[in-house]
Amino acid sequence: MAMMQIALKAPSQTKPTFLFLMCVLFVVSVVGCNRGPKIVVAEGTVQFEDGSPVVVGTVETKSLQYEGVQATGKIERDGSFKLTTFVDGDGAAVGEHQCVIVQFVMTEGLTGHQPSTQGVINPKHRNYSTSGLRFTVPDEGTKSIKLVVTGVPKLPGERRHTEHEGSEEDAKEEKK
Repeated sequence: MAMMQIALKAPSQTKPTFLFLMCVLFVVSVVGCNRGPKIVVAEGTVQFEDGSPVVVGTVETKSLQYEGVQATGKIERDGSFKLTTFVDGDGAAVGEHQCVIVQFVMTEGLTGHQPSTQGVINPKHRNYSTSGLRFTVPDEGTKSIKLVVTGVPKLPGERRHTEHEGSEEDAKEEKK
């Protein structure tokens, strides 16, 4: 009976190492190429239709090019804001954005509080699907975003002190 000899060779150590390195290089190249959006300076103002500033609230935006990338900015007393995406004041992603204005107006439980709608924006501007507010951030950034909003109608008998809340009809009512 003839014996058959089978030569067993040790598996090559170079093939698994080579394949592992190729996989690592592939993953690094794919992940490394997707560094996220370019963030640039993005500043502007929020004002009512008559040009008077919105003096309280927050601008919130969402990028239409980069899903999940948002920026926010506190509205200052002069209506100005500076957007922040990752680091305070860094700006917003280049491209088109939808935006909303968020205001928290507490009125309940305040002693001596006189109800007023002065300085309050129309609720439609706090929802992305109804706000109608959009802007584009160019590659070089911008300091001239201009968001124009409508206010809410004044309450019966309410007196206002700034132009944006009043109208000619309001003035006629006050004279009566």
